Amino acid sequence: MGAGGFFANFFGWKQDTPLDERFVMHRFKSTRLAVLAGTVMILALFTYHAVVNDTIRWDLFSVIAAMAVVKICAMLYYRRTN
Repeated sequence: MGAGGFFANFFGWKQDTPLDERFVMHRFKSTRLAVLAGTVMILALFTYHAVVNDTIRWDLFSVIAAMAVVKICAMLYYRRTN
């Protein structure tokens, strides 16, 4: 059994059945929650370095800025196409 089979069995999805929209929505919601948690952690780390060490971490700032730009572009794209 490969890695895909292991994860499919672990999450209760049989490989010979079609995907259920609940499965797709659960993946979407869990990914959205993970991205939100990662964003909050990066922002907290950036703020910590700015306040405690009195330094600006430009690598963390660039990650936060990239996430914001992608989010705004995606919102504009979905607004325009729907």
